[in-house]
Amino acid sequence: MPSTDHERRDALPVGAVLRDFTIQAVLGHGGFGVVYRAGHNELDLTVAIKEYLPVELAVRDGVTVRPRSGTVRRDFEDGLRRFRDEAQMLVGFDSHPSIVSCRDFFRANGTAYLVMAYEDGRSLAEVLASRETEGRPFTEADLLAVMLPLLEGLACVHEAGVLHRDIKPSNILIRRLDERPVLIDFGAAKQATARFTKSRAPYTEGYAALEQVADAGKLGPWTDMYGVGAVMWRMVAGGNRPWEPPHPVRVERRSHAVVAAVDDPMPSASELGKGRFQPHLLEAIDRCLRLREAERIQDSRELQETLRMASTQSQDSGFADSAQASIARHGSVPEASVRVAKPVGPLAEVGELDGASPPRRLADESWWNSVGMEFAWIPAGSFVMGSPEDEDGRLEGERRHEVRISRGFWMGNCEVTQEEWEAVMGENTSRFLGGGSRRPVESVSWDDTQEFIRKLNKRESRSGCNYRLPTEAEWEYAARAGTTGARYGELDSIAWHAENSGLVTHPVGQKRANAWGLYDMLGNVWEWTADWYGEYPARSVTDPQGPPSGSGRAYRGGSRASNERFVRAAYRNYHAPGSRDISIGFRLVRIK
Repeated sequence: MPSTDHERRDALPVGAVLRDFTIQAVLGHGGFGVVYRAGHNELDLTVAIKEYLPVELAVRDGVTVRPRSGTVRRDFEDGLRRFRDEAQMLVGFDSHPSIVSCRDFFRANGTAYLVMAYEDGRSLAEVLASRETEGRPFTEADLLAVMLPLLEGLACVHEAGVLHRDIKPSNILIRRLDERPVLIDFGAAKQATARFTKSRAPYTEGYAALEQVADAGKLGPWTDMYGVGAVMWRMVAGGNRPWEPPHPVRVERRSHAVVAAVDDPMPSASELGKGRFQPHLLEAIDRCLRLREAERIQDSRELQETLRMASTQSQDSGFADSAQASIARHGSVPEASVRVAKPVGPLAEVGELDGASPPRRLADESWWNSVGMEFAWIPAGSFVMGSPEDEDGRLEGERRHEVRISRGFWMGNCEVTQEEWEAVMGENTSRFLGGGSRRPVESVSWDDTQEFIRKLNKRESRSGCNYRLPTEAEWEYAARAGTTGARYGELDSIAWHAENSGLVTHPVGQKRANAWGLYDMLGNVWEWTADWYGEYPARSVTDPQGPPSGSGRAYRGGSRASNERFVRAAYRNYHAPGSRDISIGFRLVRIK
């Protein structure tokens, strides 16, 4: 049954009170309900509240919602149960940044309400329309930036045994804070425990697979792959002006064309995107849109790998200048390799320490090992370690002193991920799971990191490379990247911290990198260093390695649960080497 839009004159008015919340605005509406923005009456908290109000089955009588008649009461109550099931499913995905999260569920006014995190952003449908009106249709890099993190979230949905069944541009929100896509509106979702049977779930013409609209066929993750393929097709078609309007054709029309032995009425992505997108990416889109279930890409993981391969080929063949940044944030490179990108404008030589500019980098260099870990080149130079006395949050252990780093070194551009940890250690003991394995590993002690390094060095011995933790001086020098303030950028744009993380870790590389290409140096997880914790020297030093012994190993950078005062380049703390904490991870330095 297609989903439809209606003018909801029966929406609750602004100022209406729903339990602990007051409605501030109507955000949207559809055939099955209304979504409001609401504020908590006691707390400084804004949420989105979804009200179950199926337009074909119910009417509002004052504030009360009731079935239109006795004949539809059973359907109304069945929908109400599915609405509750939607809330239950969303609670299970609360830790994933690309899935809308459920905060609460309650019944009132003869119906039910789902309280969700309020995501400030625009739908992908709005973004596409706006970009195309401006003459700036989506590029390959834009497509990858949306689809790779979205597929991470969808993979978690499928692994939980749930199908979304209504994936379309208007159900993908682009968050304003970090431009991350968020999959919303699980009203059509179905549990796999029902063996993918069909029900009175809404779908959207053009984005629904044949098995959703016909009696034949079986539902599965491949069903959502059709919707994903249609979304990507829409991105490609929006840049091909002869194809108007740029919306996918109903699957019934396409199926009829097959029976009638005539051409498919919907042009292929390979036709529409030729010359603008990599052929392998366009072929992946067309595979998602196959009418026969068995011929499609079968699930999110398979499509992720296909897009990553296409992205790598894009870099080699000149397509999508920023695809490398997307793959660095959302994927991994499987083989050891050195990649030297086009030269960037040379940066100034090291100047006066109080106005330090970063040392010159002649090229933006990266290197990958056989595990897929990416390393950025950190040039030699000097800096002032510690913090000035007037820096907000400063502690006594941050005494300023001049440090010279005499040799450049390679440093992990992100924290070690759960994926990388498991590849070396054979297990993953992190607490914050879900969202794929691109989250940083945590709950590892300093001693655990040494075992990881020992095994990695053995694995990489043929390459002649060894790895270790950075010293405190190397860590702070790399984190600052030539800056002298408390942070290398505006806090929310560079770090996951207590005020924006939801108190969970996030996949690495989503925030803005510093000038040397390092992500998450501040926030997400604390990072172990090689040094014992001790007092800083009162004089200038070269390549310091901390005291020879101590009671705890130093860690740096702040975490997803840290307040602003702790998320600073100079802040330092320590733990016993054998202790584990759900907020501490690490990154590596590569040495010969």
